[in-house]
Amino acid sequence: MSFLFLNISSVNASILDQRISQYPQWDHKLSLPKPRQELIFPDWFEGIWDVTSTLKEQIAPLSPQFKTPSFDSNEIYVDKKINFLVKFIPTILIPKNNNFVPTIINKNQVIIPDRAFNGLSIAQAYLGEKNVKQVIVNKFNSTEQKTVFQKDNELISTVIGRKQETVSPNDFITSEITRQFFRRPNSVYLNLVETTTKYHLINENKIEGEQITAVYLSTEDPDYFLAIEQPVALYYYTLNLVKKS
Repeated sequence: MSFLFLNISSVNASILDQRISQYPQWDHKLSLPKPRQELIFPDWFEGIWDVTSTLKEQIAPLSPQFKTPSFDSNEIYVDKKINFLVKFIPTILIPKNNNFVPTIINKNQVIIPDRAFNGLSIAQAYLGEKNVKQVIVNKFNSTEQKTVFQKDNELISTVIGRKQETVSPNDFITSEITRQFFRRPNSVYLNLVETTTKYHLINENKIEGEQITAVYLSTEDPDYFLAIEQPVALYYYTLNLVKKS
């Protein structure tokens, strides 16, 4: 059963719910545990979903002193409906020890996101199918994935923090901190991205959600001390998921 792996205690069960409610007053990066396994979703996520994602608001907290390179160009997505498919699949949980050696400790199936399918689907929806070649998930460590673009551009993403909460039978929240490394032929760019999403089950064929993405400068960024731990960009999305038959 999925609940065996949620690692939720009564002491911290409201951390992510509070995080959502505090938006846009996010003045620091959320501290999340180091990931030890994949996110485990409720059983009602199983299947393929047609998602409509709408960016409702974007904020540059340090503007006009500082904006991320892509902030202004992302304005074209405000109130624009972006459609893509996502997939959540049943699998047998295979935890990994510190050396990432698979060890089967439970044969019960759980529901996890199909990272490669979902990553490619979302990237192509926003950037165009011709511009995104593939998404490769590290088969030995699912916290690492690489998105390959045209013209030898790559995005290497590593999840360094992860948490989930079941707020009620119909409400589920996830949060991840991802280290992103953009590599171009003549340049590199690093940052940290926090993505916190609250899902609400309407019925067996419909899920609604709200998602907040925060961008933080990495310690290697020359402008790091302008922000320290404050977000330099905030994006608020609404999500509608309709199950495919």
